Amino acid sequence: MRTDISSAMYIENIPEQTKYRVLVIDDNEIELTLYINGLGQEFDVSFSPNAHTAWELLNSAPLPDAIILDIMMPGEDGLQLCSRIKETQFIQDVPIIFVSSLTEPAIRSEAFELGGADFIAKPPMMAELIGRLRRHMVLYRKTKKLESLIFIDPLTHLPNAAKFQEVLAVEWARCARYWQHLTLLMIRIDNLDTVREIDGSDKYFSTIATVANSFAAAGNRPGDLVAILSNHKFAVLLCDCGHDGATLKANQIKTTFDHSELTNTSVHLSCTIGYAIAAPAGGGSPEELLQSVDNVMFEALQHDAGRIYAVNGIIGVTE
Repeated sequence: MRTDISSAMYIENIPEQTKYRVLVIDDNEIELTLYINGLGQEFDVSFSPNAHTAWELLNSAPLPDAIILDIMMPGEDGLQLCSRIKETQFIQDVPIIFVSSLTEPAIRSEAFELGGADFIAKPPMMAELIGRLRRHMVLYRKTKKLESLIFIDPLTHLPNAAKFQEVLAVEWARCARYWQHLTLLMIRIDNLDTVREIDGSDKYFSTIATVANSFAAAGNRPGDLVAILSNHKFAVLLCDCGHDGATLKANQIKTTFDHSELTNTSVHLSCTIGYAIAAPAGGGSPEELLQSVDNVMFEALQHDAGRIYAVNGIIGVTE
């Protein structure tokens, strides 16, 4: 299970000497043999004969550093799969190299418009393919390492507020296109400042890191996002998740927190959770979703801490 949500974190933790990973998606057995013989010594290579199996592989760790993709395949073709990959936040930056016998200018143009990084005619010259793969994968890893410096909180290793805002906008647009719900949970750690006052800064920061580690598994589906917005506040963004799923997830987070060792301080800690659900296709905006959860969290300050508060209704759906 990948708990880092952002592929930037996945890249950040890869040692320099780790072999590059390539996913080959092609239904031609002869071509697969060519790839096995030509790429196996150079890279860690996995294979898929169709888009369905490829999607399952992409939804399990570790992610590839590049994808070799044929166009003509049974069911969902390579162009359709490329489009789906480029719309999916956690894998959209993986470079896709089309290797196809369809070489018409219109096909090439569409492949690049959909986000393909390169295009090679079949049968590929293996030395050329390896060279192009190396170039794209080196750039991919360097870009992800740089992104991790900008968008990953150094204490908790979770995506920071800037990354959260970026992903929120992207996922809102994607959920609108596919008529899916989008749920935002906000978690506030109560009494955390008192830990610093009584136990000191070291205990304060180690507690934040421990809290983050316990929350990291909250987004346990690819595409879910767990982010830190401030030392006291975390966010969980859940795609294709309605009220039942949101309620279940909020209760899971609270139960995990209440039964963890996070209370091993001189201060009793609790977490207050607020959440809201939106139907982006029906209207509203990412800002409205965020503001609605902020409002319910503010109202919670006037009531009991350590409870779960939900925004009534669904943003974008009129009664």
